[in-house]
Amino acid sequence: MAAVHEMRGTDPSNVLAGLHELAAEDPYDLDVLLSAAELLSDRAGRRTGTARESDLAASIALLHRCVPLVPPGHYDRGRVFNSLGQRLFMVAQGTDSPEPVAESVLAFREAVAATPHGDSMRQVNQFYLAVQLCEHFERSGDREAPVEAAQVAREGYATVPPSDELRPMFRTALITSLRHLAGATAHVEPLQEAVGLARDALSEAGSTSDRAGAQFDLVRALRALHDATTDTRLLVEAVDLSEQCLAATPRRDPEFNTRRTRLASAVRMLAQDRRDPDLMRRAIDLMRATIETPSAADEHADTLINLIQSLASLHTMTRDPLALKDAELTARTALTAAPAPGPWRTEAQFTLATILLYRSSVDTRGTDAVALHEALGLFQHVVAATPPDHRERGDRLWLLGVTLHDLARHGGVDTAAWWRQARHVLTEAASAAGPPNVRIKSFQHLGIVEATLGDSHASLAAYEAAVALLPQLTPDWLSYRGNVIGLRQIEGLPDGAAAAALELGRPERALELLELSRGILHGRTLEARDLRLLRHRSPQLHAEFLRLRAALNAPSHDGNWDDLMRRIRSLDGLSGFLRAPSVQALRHHADQGPVVIVNVAKRRCDALILRADAEQTVQPVPLTGLTQADVVAHLLRLSRAVFAAPNDPSLLTRRDAQRDLDEILRWLWDRVTAPVLDALGTPARSSDTQPPPRIWWCPVGLMAYFPLHAAGHHDSGGKATVMDRAVSSYTTTVRALADRVSPPAAGTALHTLVVAVPDAENAPSLPGAAAEAAALTELLPNAVVLSGAQATYENVVRALPACPVAHFSCHGLTFWEKPAAGMLLLHDHVTRPLTVEQLSAMELPYADFAHLSACSTSNTHPSLTDEALHITGAFQLAGYRRVIGTLWPVNDTTSVEITRATYADLTHGGSAPLRTERSAQALHRAVCALRDRYPASPSLWAGYVHVGH
Repeated sequence: MAAVHEMRGTDPSNVLAGLHELAAEDPYDLDVLLSAAELLSDRAGRRTGTARESDLAASIALLHRCVPLVPPGHYDRGRVFNSLGQRLFMVAQGTDSPEPVAESVLAFREAVAATPHGDSMRQVNQFYLAVQLCEHFERSGDREAPVEAAQVAREGYATVPPSDELRPMFRTALITSLRHLAGATAHVEPLQEAVGLARDALSEAGSTSDRAGAQFDLVRALRALHDATTDTRLLVEAVDLSEQCLAATPRRDPEFNTRRTRLASAVRMLAQDRRDPDLMRRAIDLMRATIETPSAADEHADTLINLIQSLASLHTMTRDPLALKDAELTARTALTAAPAPGPWRTEAQFTLATILLYRSSVDTRGTDAVALHEALGLFQHVVAATPPDHRERGDRLWLLGVTLHDLARHGGVDTAAWWRQARHVLTEAASAAGPPNVRIKSFQHLGIVEATLGDSHASLAAYEAAVALLPQLTPDWLSYRGNVIGLRQIEGLPDGAAAAALELGRPERALELLELSRGILHGRTLEARDLRLLRHRSPQLHAEFLRLRAALNAPSHDGNWDDLMRRIRSLDGLSGFLRAPSVQALRHHADQGPVVIVNVAKRRCDALILRADAEQTVQPVPLTGLTQADVVAHLLRLSRAVFAAPNDPSLLTRRDAQRDLDEILRWLWDRVTAPVLDALGTPARSSDTQPPPRIWWCPVGLMAYFPLHAAGHHDSGGKATVMDRAVSSYTTTVRALADRVSPPAAGTALHTLVVAVPDAENAPSLPGAAAEAAALTELLPNAVVLSGAQATYENVVRALPACPVAHFSCHGLTFWEKPAAGMLLLHDHVTRPLTVEQLSAMELPYADFAHLSACSTSNTHPSLTDEALHITGAFQLAGYRRVIGTLWPVNDTTSVEITRATYADLTHGGSAPLRTERSAQALHRAVCALRDRYPASPSLWAGYVHVGH
């Protein structure tokens, strides 16, 4: 009778009552218990709310009673654990808690173990185990889960016949497992495997449904691979596949809405990647069309969330207030439609709260207190509904803390209470289990809150905790692009940490924190070179290091690790191996001249002067006339001026832009460089025969955009300018000045490489490139010249390792949103671009000096200035000790003059070998000569910079 009710879906109350009577007579009758459990589960599937929950709980209780009745080896053990896993799977769908998923994983593990090979139920159990392991990873962040999921799914997929209906399901599970495995390890190989698997399935697909399923899997795999590689071509292919799949689906097909939703999601990702508002509008239209037709509740909910996020993205692209208003109205509609309680309602509350928080942050009239108060209430509900061990709890707590912080800044009668609540919430967020980026952001905000509450020691401790977590955000096994994605999230951390230390009168600690939290990509490169040197010096210690590091997952105070570090550092050339930067170690990098770190934070601005002198190693210079808001305002003015000065069709506008630049240079002198030079005791030069001293500028954050070397009143007769008092160079960090050039092997033939591209495809002509090549051919008759069609990617990359000096005369192209894709435009740049990422990965052991006669080679996104993630920085990462680059677009004719004058100086007019160690002085003299000719046109000469030794 139970079986009949299951098949018919009729009310089984009478049968359940009978089964309970039988169970009372024999509490160990397995068939009775299983029948009752399965009947309750079947009824739960047709019910909602508390009735559903009650039936599921009763079913699970009965199945737990079954477990002792099926010891290992019992023929029904697999059936019991399969049923238990299925019931827990149903419970998990109605809650955010990770507990039922974790229990379901345990149940399906037992079911797989109890089912022999060759039994079709083994494959069913493997499928559910793989699915639940993926869900377990999503909810708990357990990094071992996707490893096991991929193993289980791979085994099941290999044993299922091609014609079996489980095969496409296993393929999807395997691709999902590989996607999560890539997320857990930050390795790209699992994603490449997933794409290959999906491509094979698509090529083998016969029926229309099989082809649609394979297309879906390939689209998901391509999107995941794009997230890891930022390769736009993958998204374009994903959109094309989604278009094909939808076009082949009749509107009456039950899958039509699902496939339209997938297309909308792919188009949305492509729109975000390209920052294309028209593409985003198309994605929004597709989502609206889906919402307006009947669909499954969960699919409808997901589409609503995606629509809200897409409208918010459209607002960030266009600043269209209607898009933001529409996002908020849609979020309110979603919340009204959400059943209570449950994960969908929690998600709807979270989405509306984030929109309100975002609206407040972009409100041109100031903080929107009404929106913040509503967001506060919603976030509080969300956090209350999030279990303590949920993997999203930290992120939700952080956003609650940010809301409290913004309310406190807004002021009012509850300000003190808001600050205290923010402290409490951010402290919990920082300690919650979750991704390191969330914990770092939480500690960073906590540092701000503690400073506001007047506890400077707690503020510094919070910043130090955030900096200490950076190795987890950018572990050494993470890919270059993975590191870049992670580093974009710590904007404001270095300057805030330094300011917290300076508040307590600890300039040395401020410098150490800046070194720990900046130039991380460069530090990784130096560490990699140390590892190669270690492998060369001692293969045994190298192998031991790799083994211990893998076991520890990070350097710790383990005795074996400490002993290994002591033995490695005793080797020649490895005394600084993996050492944290200390002031006493850093001061040796200032033996050729002081290093001046310029730090701008919201609460204070300072310069730190690092000298080699052990008596006063770090001298703080408070920049009391400077504010962060002032820096931002002048940066906006600078950005407009450097583009208008050479390009605007109006002569009046170009003249005004030059005047703006001159005023910015004056402001820099008055507020930043004059106090520093006064503290250094650098006088105005009394004669041209006395060589000016060297200074290395190390600007932090937004200060990296400013030409500190050119600051001054250039109508003062040389008494109030940096250029007339010192020869300036720049460095990303103090550690970047470490001298690690490898001597060439005996008999190695080394050359100077000249690359000139006067006519690059899809770019304006550069006649100056040919002129530079001609001038250098005269001054450097033995140079290797690659000009025009010869200046290809392959030829350049092949030539660089044997050329310690490299000169590039071509266009430079930068992308703020994708700085790693910035490039020098070679002859074949359209098909084979020479990008920042590729240059950074090169190993050029003899690299010495690079001159980049190209536009904006030192430009990058504001969130990555501390990493020097630009073309100039890429040459440094490749190994060049000294690089000449540009801060902004430079004039073609002027660049020829700078190039000719610099190399003539370095070669004594072509009569002597190139003396690259004098490159800073040579560029300085060339720029000063140009300044003296065109003092009222700073855009012509102030943008050239020397970086490194």
